Amino acid sequence: MSKLLARAKVKRDNAEYNYNRIGMDDAYIDTCCNDLQQTIEFVLKYCVEMTGQHYVENHDVRAQMNLLKEAGVQLPCFDELRRFAPMLLEWETSTRYNDDFIALIEDINDIREIADSLISFADGLVKKIDRGEKK
Repeated sequence: MSKLLARAKVKRDNAEYNYNRIGMDDAYIDTCCNDLQQTIEFVLKYCVEMTGQHYVENHDVRAQMNLLKEAGVQLPCFDELRRFAPMLLEWETSTRYNDDFIALIEDINDIREIADSLISFADGLVKKIDRGEKK
């Protein structure tokens, strides 16, 4: 089985660690945002794999969202994630390459909630598969 969900959970833990240190140095904001973006990307790619498809190999979460929607998967927080998708793509690159990266705490908090919701959803998929239910 894929390691993507386990890696997403590690990224989420890393994001929380960095979130709690944001006041110490703005580098923690960069790392927190990158870890949150990676969390969501990995969870969505995992969910795509669980539908029997191959995920799109890019960092734009909209690509995975499209595959999941076509497969009939109803993601939690779909509308919120759709609205945040451009920002998440920007986080993926800007947090690594730009010294002037800025994020709003409110956006970070919203993405933390979305990430947690997606992880719970993916954990539910695992439980369904373990019980032999349809995805």
